[in-house]
Amino acid sequence: MNRSTLILVALMILMGCEPREVMEPADQSVRPARIFIVTKNQATIKHQFVGRIEAAQTVDMSFEVSGPLKELPVLEGQTIATGDLIAELNPTDYVLRMREAEVQLKLANQDLTRKRKLLTSRGISQSLVDDAQSVYELRSVALAQAREDFADTKLYAPFDAYVARRFTDNHVNIRSSEPIVRLTDLHELFVVTSIPENLFATVTAERVLGLQARFAFLPKERFNLTFRENTGEAESVAQTYRVTFVMDRPEAWNILPGMTATVHVELKVPTDNKQQIKIPTSALVTDEDSHFYVWLYDPASQLVERRPVTIGPADGEGITVLTGLEDGDHIVASGASHLQRGMRVRILGKPSVKL
Repeated sequence: MNRSTLILVALMILMGCEPREVMEPADQSVRPARIFIVTKNQATIKHQFVGRIEAAQTVDMSFEVSGPLKELPVLEGQTIATGDLIAELNPTDYVLRMREAEVQLKLANQDLTRKRKLLTSRGISQSLVDDAQSVYELRSVALAQAREDFADTKLYAPFDAYVARRFTDNHVNIRSSEPIVRLTDLHELFVVTSIPENLFATVTAERVLGLQARFAFLPKERFNLTFRENTGEAESVAQTYRVTFVMDRPEAWNILPGMTATVHVELKVPTDNKQQIKIPTSALVTDEDSHFYVWLYDPASQLVERRPVTIGPADGEGITVLTGLEDGDHIVASGASHLQRGMRVRILGKPSVKL
């Protein structure tokens, strides 16, 4: 082995003997978390109730006369205007009755005229003229009834309506008062729900901050409601009162009677100028004794400190904190269950003030 080869081998051995760089473990005391800034808001209470959509007006249209159905042009789900034809009976029998009544009235009128002339010449008594007058009046009533029956062979829409249901098919015999179609007035919609008696008895109009309806198939949309009426007595089993709200029908969506809505009611807390603190439910942690606390974050040191709190009612947006926090406090909103004393927090995103 020559000299240069020996030198190369020695260098390789020396390089293999050099200590390798050791990777230090990451600092496990630094945890990522989202921060929520505490703010005081006007004290409110929010309630949710299941509601059902009803039409402002629902009418079952029917004929006042009987006969075979000649025409039924409307379809279920169709919108019709005031005065549109809904259905028509075969008018043949009623035309004949009307003509017969006209002839009978004409004969009665001729008989009355003749007897009045005879009375003038003292050819008959007054009683016969009176009888003829009565017959004439009866024939007049019969003709008026025949004309009304003829007019009743057609059904027209009494208002701009939505055809909710057809109860029969065309070309069948219809009896008087038998429902033909169901019409609903959808210019405005009723949202009907049941309110517990304790809430119904204590809520006044001044305390109501918001009334809205929400639908599961339109999660991002809310529709304003106005109070319409309520029942005067509670249901015997559930002890709830039926309350009706009014909602304008939206043009963009086909909201129909029978659909289910969630009614959101926001009320003022009945205490003057009271403020409250709400935090995300994810910020709340319990200890081994089931006491509640949050992790208070110090922006200067980036360290967290456990802060005991007492809580109030929760709603769909957050949970109320009664004691333990002040306006402007920074708390950990997510990842709180993984923190420990002395940990440093790395903020994810910007601190939030909205629930």
